[in-house]
Amino acid sequence: MATQRGVHVEQEILTVEQAADYLQVHRLTVYRYIRQGLLPAARLGKVYRLFRRDVEAFLDAMKHHPGAPTNG
Repeated sequence: MATQRGVHVEQEILTVEQAADYLQVHRLTVYRYIRQGLLPAARLGKVYRLFRRDVEAFLDAMKHHPGAPTNG
């Protein structure tokens, strides 16, 4: 946990590498998810940044519920 100008900051913005570590996937997989529109990201110059809450929401949306009917 870090503080910046008296505001509590807890790694709310992630790099692609940090998101990949969090999801335990290769960084190229994160880039693919971004290109496919599955994972929201902001492009700042040549790099992407992701909100931790978006990465968590993506992971939550990918949950598999055994026994649940599938769409296919």
